[in-house]
Amino acid sequence: MNPNIRVMALGLLVAASGCGSAAGPGAEDLKRALEAQLQKLRPQGFQERTVLYQEITPSGSSDGRYQFKVSLTLHDYGKGYPANRYWGQTCVGKMDKWPFDLVPDGSGGWLAQGRLTISDRVCKDNPAEGKSAMPLAGLVGKPLGVSAAPATKSTTAGTGTGGGSPQGEWACFGSGGRLMAGMGFVLKPGGKYTDSDGGRGGSYRHDAALATLSFRGGFLDGQIGRNVRARGLDLTRTVNCEPYR
Repeated sequence: MNPNIRVMALGLLVAASGCGSAAGPGAEDLKRALEAQLQKLRPQGFQERTVLYQEITPSGSSDGRYQFKVSLTLHDYGKGYPANRYWGQTCVGKMDKWPFDLVPDGSGGWLAQGRLTISDRVCKDNPAEGKSAMPLAGLVGKPLGVSAAPATKSTTAGTGTGGGSPQGEWACFGSGGRLMAGMGFVLKPGGKYTDSDGGRGGSYRHDAALATLSFRGGFLDGQIGRNVRARGLDLTRTVNCEPYR
């Protein structure tokens, strides 16, 4: 055989072998794609949608489509109109091994194709302001990015002394692990904070030496978080907060 032809054939064989071994998307890729699509479909009147993932199982691939079976719980919380003594609703729905295809979205990411609407959700009126009728703590599954050990948030410097404060969204929990939906907050760059909806904000001051986080203005005015660490802080004796996402 001509040596040049032999080299070309060997090159084609190696290239084909390399293409065949390329790993496809995994469970985390499916979660990220599905999360983005489900959040866009959050019903009107609900301020918070939490997706609790239970099991993501790959089930094959064909022609650039990657199949998965998905089990999750969808938790929607609406705070209602407290001024009118209406505390809103909480709705919970489940997917049990629903099929989804993951396909390229044309911009370097992935798109989850499959049924996205849960028609048999259960909805209940919330019993009080900031209190969910069906708390997240009583549901099975974990939000995107949360593993058995809570993820550590990256930190950047805020207003105050010492090191940085964990920026991003925080969720707060009462006794028994009950989610306190109205107490969530978002730490922003430059020592600013808001509530989970982007309003009722003020400033915060992080003192790394004392491990405290002091709030000024906004709905947490005067509150001081203590024992501040990457995984959480103690807002009061009965309320603790931790990075949410």
